[in-house]
Amino acid sequence: MRVHVVHGIHTVVGDPVVEGLLPYLASKGLEYVYPDYGWIAGLETRIANPLIVRSILPYIEPGDIFIGHSNGCAIGYDLMNLQAPFLGGVFINGALEQTISRPANVRWIDVYFNPGDEITEAAKVAEELHLVDPVWGELGHAGYSGIDRGITNINCGATPNMPLVSGHSDIFTPAKLARWGPYIAERILSHTSLAIAA
Repeated sequence: MRVHVVHGIHTVVGDPVVEGLLPYLASKGLEYVYPDYGWIAGLETRIANPLIVRSILPYIEPGDIFIGHSNGCAIGYDLMNLQAPFLGGVFINGALEQTISRPANVRWIDVYFNPGDEITEAAKVAEELHLVDPVWGELGHAGYSGIDRGITNINCGATPNMPLVSGHSDIFTPAKLARWGPYIAERILSHTSLAIAA
């Protein structure tokens, strides 16, 4: 099992957003890959995302896990809908529609959101204007709105005993990530152990 970690738009190598999570995954024994697709703008996602998806798809093995932030979640969701053999997924402030559907082969998805994420509110408007990837929406702002018990909402703006998160990338602030990083990794491990037991 490997964890595929995919960043969002306006991100370059060395950016602490998303990359800051990697040591926390490693500290819990999770092997990760970080396919850096470079800096792109939102308006490029309609063309770039399908190319990125096709370049990542051959490297996914059965039982792998997906973690995405922002547009990275759109890429992961597209991969899942192409039957990439992910066991589960983590969507952090996803630029995704709220009514996502979990493909049958994906056992679980954790959705990390917070009401202070105004970027994904704007993502919803951009999608309605047909300017960006058609799966974009405000998942990162408002969370998942369906009834699938395999998808869990985690409101980072109101999780007991955890630092309050408010904003599109605020979870990656070092002091907050020091608590949220292990939390994310431990949830992945708990999902994985449940899947192995089943």
